[in-house]
Amino acid sequence: MYNLKFFNEKTKQYYVIYDITIANTFRKRLIGLMWKRNFNGLLFKQKLSNKFNASIHTCFMKVPIDIIYVNEKNEIQELEKLAPWKLYIPKNGYIKYIIELPENSIKNYELEKGVKVVVEYEK
Repeated sequence: MYNLKFFNEKTKQYYVIYDITIANTFRKRLIGLMWKRNFNGLLFKQKLSNKFNASIHTCFMKVPIDIIYVNEKNEIQELEKLAPWKLYIPKNGYIKYIIELPENSIKNYELEKGVKVVVEYEK
């Protein structure tokens, strides 16, 4: 499992989300969060850094999700809320991670562009 640490330099707020699943196989990337209602989050590490490989769909999703795009500087580059049965293509490329979180995570953790993100592997 992975943990996500967020640090907002403006507000000096620090948040940790524990037990994030990583989509590190073709099957996990394909299935994602389809048919799930309860989850901590899903992390995609991008192999190709462009906006088309970073597109997200919520077909077969049961609940809305929050999506966070993290750039190569480990900063939040883009935030989006996505309802079921939608497609989203990010505005920019150079994406290192895509993080899918439960609905309202962006609001609850006060996330915004520029917030630092650290991805830690927990053994």
